[in-house]
Amino acid sequence: MSDQVLTPAVSTPARTTIGRRVTLDSIWILAGYAVTSASGFVFWVVAARIIPPGKLGVDTAIFSIFTAAAQVAASGIGDALLVMLPGLRRWRRPLYRVGVLTAVLVATAAGVVAGVLVVRFVDPAAPAWSVVLGVTLSSVVWTLFVLKDPVLTSLGGARLNLTMNGPVNLAKLALIPVLVALVGAVGNPVLVAAVLPAAGALVVAYGILIPRRMRTFVPVVGNAAEPGPEVAPASTDEERPFRRFAAFAGRVGVANGLYLGGVLIMPFLVTTVAGSAQGALFALCFQIGQVLDLVVIAIGTSMATHASTNRSEAGALAFRTWVAVVTIVGLGVVALVALAPFVLGLLGHYYVAAGGVAVLSTLAIGSVLRTAYEVWGSMQRSLHRTTAVLVVSASSTVVLVPVAILCIGAWGALGGAIAMVVTTVGLAAVGFVGLLRARRAPGTGRHSAVASPAPIAGGAA
Repeated sequence: MSDQVLTPAVSTPARTTIGRRVTLDSIWILAGYAVTSASGFVFWVVAARIIPPGKLGVDTAIFSIFTAAAQVAASGIGDALLVMLPGLRRWRRPLYRVGVLTAVLVATAAGVVAGVLVVRFVDPAAPAWSVVLGVTLSSVVWTLFVLKDPVLTSLGGARLNLTMNGPVNLAKLALIPVLVALVGAVGNPVLVAAVLPAAGALVVAYGILIPRRMRTFVPVVGNAAEPGPEVAPASTDEERPFRRFAAFAGRVGVANGLYLGGVLIMPFLVTTVAGSAQGALFALCFQIGQVLDLVVIAIGTSMATHASTNRSEAGALAFRTWVAVVTIVGLGVVALVALAPFVLGLLGHYYVAAGGVAVLSTLAIGSVLRTAYEVWGSMQRSLHRTTAVLVVSASSTVVLVPVAILCIGAWGALGGAIAMVVTTVGLAAVGFVGLLRARRAPGTGRHSAVASPAPIAGGAA
């Protein structure tokens, strides 16, 4: 580990200013997620109204498996770029290119595996080569679409995610009834409508917006109330950052891949074990309930970005962030449970009669429990401490998949929701204890003179 460097006591105004930056970026990210969630909900309402549950369950299973593959490819690399790009100067562009190329290669490999699973368990009657090719291409497109968000956020362009994601979701919504009218429910209209607009957005993101932010971005650290921004230290530019990037992205990628992959693959598991109708029920409840998780992701992403260049403040900032997050999500859960019968009624009678209210309510409870782990994980990644995240995430997935298979076999879609809550209890305990310890640790409390770790060559602590 690198030698520690003493830094002066951090004043309350500086900490407050960092908090304001987190709040501002979070608002932009949340605005983008709000547009995504609202249009996404309408998208699934339209899909549920015009496509039978059995057929929709097949499409949602395929959608879940290639988005899980995309998260496996993009999550670790996206987190590494999110916390490393702001502190780099001359290595920023090369590291960005390496990250994008690596994500494409990983997405291709993960997409092939996902395609084989679809052929084996979901749609064995379809031509195998076309299914594998389609799922692989979809995985690559979705990976790049997901990756653009952390890249733009790291370059100070959080508001651009709203500019990008809004039109994409509106285009997706407009396409679904057109595709159903043209080819009917047999041509995977949900998948085409989801992937095609995302592919078009990649041209704008990677051809225009990201290169422009690369030219104009200047990171700010310290107290933004002082005249003029302070440029982030360039200590990470003194060495080639690729080894550190590889170690960070590798560990976080495996951790997030196991964690997010295990969660996102749940609609696939429900369809495989309990049938496509139950798979559709779980997938739609999962999509609706995910709006609560987006709050955590948005605020955690912003916190990780700013904590990466204000590392002595990470513990105190993370705990205060979690208090705000759990309050917001808790209120959201109350509202979602109260509105569940109405919301599911919009999808169709089947989704209420089949127990959708219980499924959605159970998933919502899991969202509250997950807040502590998500915020703690964001803090750990901002400090490049990824080993603990890897161990906890791997353990949770090892527990989730077999428990889910057993519960789904017994209670269908509700069993899948119960399995997620059971696993989340352990994650919540780890996250809460970690946040308390970080808050009290030297260098994260108030008015403390701290030894702040320098960037760690070769990986995480």
